[in-house]
Amino acid sequence: MCTQTRFSAYLLMSSLAWAALSWQSSGQPPSDAPSAARAVHKYALANCEIEIGPPSEVGRAQGHFWFSTLHRVEGQDILCEVVLADDKAQGQWPAALHLSRDGGATWKPLAQIECYGPISMPLEARNLLIMPYETWPVSEQDKRNARADGTEVALDENGAIHVQRTPMKFLGFPRELADYPGGEVYLLTNGNILRLKNGPWFTTFYGKFAGDGKDSVWSATSADNGSTWQYQATVAEGATLNEAPEGANESNSVRLADGRLLCVYRTGSDYHKSYSADEGATWTAPERMNGVFCVEPQLARLKNGILLLSGGRPGLYVWACADGEGKIWERVNLAEHHNAHVAEESMQYSPDWCGGKWTDPPGSTSYTGMALVGDNEVLVCYDRLGNGWNGAPGPLGTHDAVFCVRIKAWPNQPK
Repeated sequence: MCTQTRFSAYLLMSSLAWAALSWQSSGQPPSDAPSAARAVHKYALANCEIEIGPPSEVGRAQGHFWFSTLHRVEGQDILCEVVLADDKAQGQWPAALHLSRDGGATWKPLAQIECYGPISMPLEARNLLIMPYETWPVSEQDKRNARADGTEVALDENGAIHVQRTPMKFLGFPRELADYPGGEVYLLTNGNILRLKNGPWFTTFYGKFAGDGKDSVWSATSADNGSTWQYQATVAEGATLNEAPEGANESNSVRLADGRLLCVYRTGSDYHKSYSADEGATWTAPERMNGVFCVEPQLARLKNGILLLSGGRPGLYVWACADGEGKIWERVNLAEHHNAHVAEESMQYSPDWCGGKWTDPPGSTSYTGMALVGDNEVLVCYDRLGNGWNGAPGPLGTHDAVFCVRIKAWPNQPK
């Protein structure tokens, strides 16, 4: 049985000490670029307009400082979670939490946590549950059910953080899960969390069943605020994706205006999508998406109906869809936007990376985080790497860094 580890006053004092050291180790706090470079930029597309603000630096560090995600707490308080570890199976993934109290305009280091999780869900006021990433079988004899410790985060009105690990279960898979390094099972949390119409919470995982050669995406539901997740359905079975050697894995979902769920998932260097008209119980066959591609998708639907999607690799992009269904996507080059607004040359992307070409080492993971921060705007975070997967310093710079931008979008007015 899992034992909860509680951090209270001790964590707060440790966090403050770490925050003070963090600015020293990262070289300097984010510097202000010239006012002209800090301007908001509007991009006129065929079916909509996108407005992107100047990049705000979340933080920087030597070693690994990458794979960032966003977790909105309440009001203008937002957490940015940044992985500090190598990109390999390791059970627990040490991560840093940075806090913005002004909607992403400025950031400060807050704390380190034992384990990164790519997604979170709200609990009570100002409390979040960050999901674990890797999972273990509930017992050696039972690999249809998994367990792991999540991380509960409470942020008080003064910006002090309190953290505790909390046991979670992932139950009811129809077949045994495949083995994963370290005595684990191949079940990784990844998709965002939505509320279903009939009450439970909804998310997506990916992994393999024993004997499978490719990854698959599965949906799951929770009726107890995230403590227990029950297998619901297969969204995309890897074996059916003949052109995707790794199958289907990293995913994100939104509810469309017509009530259906749309799930977008990575299939190697492409994205595919599936729809559900019955709250995730069944899904349409995978459909390849044209013009959008690669690594973990981040997806949001604005109140005005615009869908936003971020990702890329090579390169770094934000796509917008004005048709409300995820059919036609238009692109803005986020790497080029970054370079146009960041004066520090050592924190810019190379021309090749901006042009969608592979570089050695790569300038970014192109993994992004996205959070709704208003009816028609999101915050997107991303990394800029100094030495690719080897950790800074390196040929591209002395530090890895994470930035975020605020993005608004709206449909074009009929002429």
